[in-house]
Amino acid sequence: MVFHLQAIHSIAAQAPSGKITLACKQPDVVGGLFVDDPSIEKLVCVRNDLIGRFRNIPHLRQGGYTRAWLLGRSTSFAYTLFLTGIKERMGYGYDWIQRITLTRSLYRTLPLPCPNGEAEKSWYFLEAQGIPFVQDGKKPVFSATRLRGVYQQYAQWPRPWIAFGIGASRPWRHWPVAHWVTLARYLLPKAGTVFLCCGWNDKEAAHAIAAQLAPPISVAYVLGESLATVGCLFHHVDLFVGNDSGLFNLAAVIEASPVVGLFGCSPVLTCHPQMIPAVPKGGASSMEQLTPERVLETLQRRCSLSFR
Repeated sequence: MVFHLQAIHSIAAQAPSGKITLACKQPDVVGGLFVDDPSIEKLVCVRNDLIGRFRNIPHLRQGGYTRAWLLGRSTSFAYTLFLTGIKERMGYGYDWIQRITLTRSLYRTLPLPCPNGEAEKSWYFLEAQGIPFVQDGKKPVFSATRLRGVYQQYAQWPRPWIAFGIGASRPWRHWPVAHWVTLARYLLPKAGTVFLCCGWNDKEAAHAIAAQLAPPISVAYVLGESLATVGCLFHHVDLFVGNDSGLFNLAAVIEASPVVGLFGCSPVLTCHPQMIPAVPKGGASSMEQLTPERVLETLQRRCSLSFR
């Protein structure tokens, strides 16, 4: 969803009301990105299981929509849009099902080889449809009141603030606990706060890291928080370091601080200028081989370590 933010904002800017309905599989999770966003009128839930696909049809028909945009490769959602009777159905047209169920697709205008990044695909698609980009559309929108509230929530923690995104959707993307601890000691030799950011599934790793850190380093848990809270926090931190994950991508588009991604075994992401990839010497092989010293070297080479 982070990769699609600019496409979402650009499409909404073309709508008569300047607002759109956003259909997604996890609105309770995704909603944090759009809690203050004036371009999103409402969020609706769509399901991708067999029973859910049939239930999506009457659910979407009730909205009375005249145009739908499918940003992705799902054939089931393309077929769902066809059965809802929505007049205009826009999408990429990955395969023959999408090409016959969508009224307008990008199949023949995608460059070859096809771009791998979701953001790149949506950019080509919007250009082909004559949709201008919203200049600042890559960023999530948070109100000044919410930003100030999150800052005050953590204001008592000593600075500088470093956020560690220790979670990841795939087990092999997790950096070892010992590496996190060593990096924290390198970055905060005098004082400061490490924010351990992850979902509840990674709470054991967070506790293991915290148990090995001692004063002068302070540790603040940001476990299972909404994307609104985490996104606002990223506006205030001095540095973000994280695994290849959604939080890494979110921190990059916010553009408030240097953002270092740990790529030991997955393709390096460079789709945003704020992303600083750290990889093992000799190329990606495993997260264990990406040492804290290598990450520190990357930081010293690519950005200043003089925290504000």
